[in-house]
Amino acid sequence: MFASTIDNKAIDNLPYVTLNGKIQVVTTQKQLDKALEYLSACNTVGFDTETKPRFSAGKMYRPAILQLSTPEMSYIIHLKKVGLPENLSAFLSNPSVIKVGAAVRDDIIGLQRYAPFTPGGFTDLQDMAQQYGIAEKSVRKLSAIVLGKRVSKTQQTTNWETYPLSEAQLQYAATDSYVCLKIYQTLLANEQEKKTPKERMYEEVLRQAAALIDPESGTVTNLANMAALLKETFHFWWVGFYLADKQKNQLILGPFQGPPACTRIACGRGVCGTAWKKGETIVVPDVEKFPGHIACSSRSRSEIVVPLKNASGEFAGVLDIDSERLETFDKTDKMYLEELARLFEIFL
Repeated sequence: MFASTIDNKAIDNLPYVTLNGKIQVVTTQKQLDKALEYLSACNTVGFDTETKPRFSAGKMYRPAILQLSTPEMSYIIHLKKVGLPENLSAFLSNPSVIKVGAAVRDDIIGLQRYAPFTPGGFTDLQDMAQQYGIAEKSVRKLSAIVLGKRVSKTQQTTNWETYPLSEAQLQYAATDSYVCLKIYQTLLANEQEKKTPKERMYEEVLRQAAALIDPESGTVTNLANMAALLKETFHFWWVGFYLADKQKNQLILGPFQGPPACTRIACGRGVCGTAWKKGETIVVPDVEKFPGHIACSSRSRSEIVVPLKNASGEFAGVLDIDSERLETFDKTDKMYLEELARLFEIFL
């Protein structure tokens, strides 16, 4: 599973990305023709541009170089030398060759200042990474999260209109486009790690819950925060907790968010009591079809109940969530809510 975020200190401990392919500098039309012949036969290439940095408001610079990389070759195209001729525009418009970069929209706008073209085949890693639950957007952090490697940024603010570029600049530029390709390939190879919007929301809830839980604050305080967190994130109709009174063999209403609810539920009664009796999570697509359902509100249409245990493994209560819609809850809700429930063991 890919991390959502990473801090700079963790990145500093990672090894650098190694560029194994050759670097070819392109400054003439003949060299460009040869490069595009090679690149047009590829399925996917890494893509990036570099622009002379601005240190104050004023003149907008056009991209100075365009980088296109495969695992074997990285082409550094000096746009100030060759411009954007028809065959390069055609390549950038070709949907058959996937061009992978980060924040590609800005790069495309910059290139279109040389000559108009209709972009085709572009994939933005920032959009792709979101599908895997990755919140970071920079190539540096995406590389660290996905590849476990760091990218040097020491040349980022150098003058990219300089000719010839230094060896350090060439290495930096080639690595930036190459690493975009490697990130893309690694993400594709791990498609099972893709996250739906619901999964990403649950993972954020888990992170927030871990930060909010304070064992010294007691059960009521912690459960009140958890009910508010789930309600605020998902806008469920009702979110709350019932705590076990084992002497009376009942569940007693605890902290909740939503309209007034049943205050006591016997073991084995309704969805909550059945989850206690069976010791397992119960997902109810349609509450009207659940035998013995306790109708605390006619607006509740579907429900999920997750048993809670204390640190000794003893039953302590249930997390109960109701929705106004049918079939709201599924295996994703079950998996993440059970993981959330395990965080509660330290204060129940």
